[in-house]
Formats: sequence, C-alpha cells, structure tokens
Amino acid sequence: MHQVVITGVGIVSSLGTGVSEFGQRMFAGGSGVTEIRGTRVADNFPVPVGGPVARAPLPQPEVLKYRAPEDTPHFWRLAGLATEEAVQYLPEGLPVDGIVYGGHGSIAFSITTGSFRTFEPNIFDWDAFQPESPLTLMREIAERRGHGPIDERNIVSLNNACVTSNQAIGVAFQRVRSGQMNRVLTGAVYGRWADSELMNFHMLGTLTTAPGPAAEASRPFSKDRSGFVLGEGAATLVLETRESAEARGAKILGVISGYSSTSDAYRVTDGRPDGKAAAKAMTNALADAGLAAEQISAISAHGTSTSMNDRVETMAIKQALGDTAYKVPAISLKSQVGHSVIAAGALESVACVLMLREQKLAPTINYREFDPDCDLDYVPNQSRPAVVERILSNNFGFGGQNASVIFERAPQQV
Repeated sequence: MHQVVITGVGIVSSLGTGVSEFGQRMFAGGSGVTEIRGTRVADNFPVPVGGPVARAPLPQPEVLKYRAPEDTPHFWRLAGLATEEAVQYLPEGLPVDGIVYGGHGSIAFSITTGSFRTFEPNIFDWDAFQPESPLTLMREIAERRGHGPIDERNIVSLNNACVTSNQAIGVAFQRVRSGQMNRVLTGAVYGRWADSELMNFHMLGTLTTAPGPAAEASRPFSKDRSGFVLGEGAATLVLETRESAEARGAKILGVISGYSSTSDAYRVTDGRPDGKAAAKAMTNALADAGLAAEQISAISAHGTSTSMNDRVETMAIKQALGDTAYKVPAISLKSQVGHSVIAAGALESVACVLMLREQKLAPTINYREFDPDCDLDYVPNQSRPAVVERILSNNFGFGGQNASVIFERAPQQV
C-alpha cells in the first residue's frame, strides 16, 4: 500500500477566500457568522443568523469568465474557486486520475417551472431538463490546466448529509493508497442556500434562534448552546502517493493515514444516544492507521453546537480514547463558520492541515459555560501553541452516519 499525502489545498468559507485569509482569521478566533435577515432571507424570517459566503465581492472562477456571475450557480463558484486554488500547487500537464467530491447537483429551475406552469405534462422539454454538477466544472478546471483527460469512471459524487466530506476524503484516500489512483481531487461544497433549506432545518429544531450578537451564536460544547448555525463553503484537496510527490519534488502539506465510516442504523435523523457507532468510527480509523489513542495530538470535533450532538460526541470520544480523551484537545471549527453540512469536513480538513503546519490549535470560540456532560478540553476562545503530530477529524450525519479521518504532520516538517 502507498502512503497518501496532501499536496494541494483550496478553500472558500465565511472566514475568507483562500487558505491564507482563512488561516489568519481562524487562528485569530474570528467569526464568519452574520445576521442574515433582510439580506439572505426576509426581515421576519424565524432564523436570524447564518455563515454564508458573500456573493460579492466573491470573484468568478477563471474557467467561468465567459458567464456573468449572476448566471453562475453560487455553489459552482465556491467549488470552482477552491479547486482553482488547489490545482495551483500542481505543475501544468501533471495528470489527475480522478475526482471524489461531495456536493449537490442543480436543475435549471427556470426550465422546470416554465414547463410545469403550462400544466401540460406531455410537452415537458426533457431535453432542456439537464442536471448540473460542480464536478463538471472541476473536471474542466483540471483539464484546462493540462491535468486531464479524467476518465468519467473515476469521477465520483457523494451526498450523504453531514458526513459527506469525510467519506469523500476517505474514499479518495483508499483509492490512492491502493494504487487505483495516483493523484485525485477531493473535498466537498455546500452553497445552495434557500429559504426552504433553512426552514427545513428550523422545523427539525436544529438551528439556533437565540437572541444576541450573530458572531456569538454558534457555541459548541458550551452549556448555553442552543442549536447550530447553517454555513456554506467549499474546500478541495489534492491527494497523491508519497512516491509521486517526492519524485517531482512537491511540497507535502500533510499525510492521511487512517479512515473509517460506520452507521448506527438507528433513526432517520438521530444517531445512537450511547455514541457507540461514532466511537467505533474513531477506533477503526486508529486501527486503520496503526495508531494508539495516545498518539493523537488533537481532535477536530464535529461539534455542531446542538445539545445532543455535543454531548454524544463527547461521550463517544471518551469511549474511543479512554482516559486519554482528557489529555487530547478537541476543537470545533463550526464555532467560527457554522455548520456547512455537506462541506463541513472539507473545511475542517484544511483547518487540520493548517494546525499541523503551524503547530497551533485553532480555538473553539464562544465557549462561555462549563457543561458537566461536555468535560473535555475544547481549547476555549483562544488559539494555543502545541505539538501537533496527528489530528483525528470527526463527521457525524443524519441517520447515525459517522466518519473519521486521521491527518498527520508532513514528513519534511518532522
């Protein structure tokens, strides 16, 4: 099996566009959560805050310069910008074997509604009804820079709710480790905000509506947490074999050494309240990497800021790591950017790469009150210098889906 390394990263988030801006604001304890009433939603909308990526002055990806920004699906722009930044790490002409990405397709709704308004099902224009996907754009970006052609059989789209990112990264990791692919683009995007999407989460009782400053709305692991904040963003990573990276003299940004995914099979929306399947994802990832709990330096927690998730994740971490759990800091990026659902773990993977590179832990901001059910070290409110060799990154999704990925420090930094 091959060692899998990270040789490119790109990100667009509510904390900033590009790895540099994102990292600076992350370590400074910044927040991308803002008031959305009157801008993204109506003035009387029940959900007051979110973590959106501003549509302006968000630049247009180079590959889409022929289209007006208002004619480009927002999440295409997010995925395109993240991918353009990631592939800048690759010399032109270097082949990319595949794309494994979490995202959602879009439908030309003007065509759909225009056809259905006629109430004439027999005249529906099926030829015009074409799904679109950010993977189409990513493929074009790669191929225009000479990294193709990319075989359609090696383009994989995943959408498995909040666990999507880690599953996409995990599948890409497995394909490179096995030698099936030598170099692959992976990550995820979430950016198709609509009133109906926000309302769906609100009706489930998951979004915070608590009064107070928007930047303080996401409070993972704090006793006064009241629900998550919906965010958006995209992140793209380049994974390849260490042999390939070293042969071309590439700078290695990090290593992926372990992955596991489990399923609770418990309820449509909730995971098991005992945390056993989530803990199993962590212990399996450790076993996959050949590591003991004591070798983990930090945890990038799922940490959504809901009462149940934070309590159950804390329980699962203690099940997986035993007494070591109290010695391992666990941070939640969602305190700063909100919960980007499909893309959450992709954004967090870039945070992991930066923490490994900078030897510093990002903070869990807005931590205000100790919860006896959440009694670990969450790096409250301020970043912290640390020896960071390995980070265990968790994602948990609707229906009890769990995925853990282990990131390690780049070998030349050791």
